[in-house]
Amino acid sequence: MTKFKNPIFSILLVSIFFTSCQGQASSKQTPNEINATTNIEQPPKIVRPKGTSTGSGVVGCELIDNAGNLWFSIGGEGVYRFNGTTFTNFTTKDGLCDNNAGDIIQDKSGNILIATQAGICRYDGKSFTKYFETDSMNKLMITSLFEDKDGNIWFGAMGKGIYRYDARLSDGQGKNLANFLNNQSFNLGNRHQLILDILQDRNDNIWFSSWNGGGVWRYDGKTFTNFLPSKNYYLSNEDGRTNANPGQGAFNDLQPKIKYPISRDSITDDMIFSMYEDKAGNLWFATRRHGACMFDARLNAGVGQGKSFTSFGDNEGFVSYGIYSILEDKKGNKWFSTEKNGVYCYDGKTFKNYTTADGLVNNSVFSILEDNDGNLWFGTRWFGLSRFDGKKFTTFSEYKDE
Repeated sequence: MTKFKNPIFSILLVSIFFTSCQGQASSKQTPNEINATTNIEQPPKIVRPKGTSTGSGVVGCELIDNAGNLWFSIGGEGVYRFNGTTFTNFTTKDGLCDNNAGDIIQDKSGNILIATQAGICRYDGKSFTKYFETDSMNKLMITSLFEDKDGNIWFGAMGKGIYRYDARLSDGQGKNLANFLNNQSFNLGNRHQLILDILQDRNDNIWFSSWNGGGVWRYDGKTFTNFLPSKNYYLSNEDGRTNANPGQGAFNDLQPKIKYPISRDSITDDMIFSMYEDKAGNLWFATRRHGACMFDARLNAGVGQGKSFTSFGDNEGFVSYGIYSILEDKKGNKWFSTEKNGVYCYDGKTFKNYTTADGLVNNSVFSILEDNDGNLWFGTRWFGLSRFDGKKFTTFSEYKDE
């Protein structure tokens, strides 16, 4: 299973920084199935009708479930499930906790868990229920969602850090809940880091990416290790924040800057949208202003000394600004989605760029998902969904503006 993140607050966050899924309430209503033809000329589509008021309108390619269905989140419009023939839309009318949905995962019991602006929602294939029993937990804005190898559920919550819901300690009434990172201060002197992505590497470390200046954190089961850029990064104003107000993330591009000497001893940015572990065990970070950054698998395993981070940006024929997601396909190619430059494919030697000129529905691409047949799905801004079969792009969405 491969999925990529589209946080529920992505448009809000991007607008800030780039201009600078156990209560008993449930529903069994029949979801809105969208009729669609399956011929090649007219593929099935998700359609945003005229007059529809949405949140971000960003399509998040989230999950391939055990049955092979694809799941997508769309800001303000709930979630969509695609069975290869028909898109089915689930909203609050069907029992979804909130129409602002983000990460979608499938737990070891087969339930679909959906991160929303009103806690985590569980779908058992028939009905939706709230994941938590307490109102306070069901009011949390969930920014990231992940299940580890032991079946523990990790999730980020706006202004609350990271929680772990311990499945091993279930007593039938609830599970042991622990809060992490809530009191971990970081370079801007802030707490409550905004965690947009969580992963577990092959050495069982849990990684967290911060979108408000915290870099990335690694948790080995006992302690947290924080990875931040070098001091030169901040001295040369590479973070783009004003000296007078460093915690606001405001850009000050008129201020003269000394060229930032990239060091392989440090991560290249302190704002990381998402992370990915490739087949070799290397960790890749999608950064705000410094392209993609790779962490060497040998160092991750505790082998070797020194040089660990490799930067991919302008010098490699790539882009530096606005990387959102990274995926390695079944053929071993790395794919990168960007804020305004479409997607890039890296074969280990060169980068190839795909944009709307090649058939991509929109050049602002937030998420990537590879299906069981090897097709790549790209979720974009403005209700865009494209599929790439290795030769051509096909659009699976229709945006009807007012």
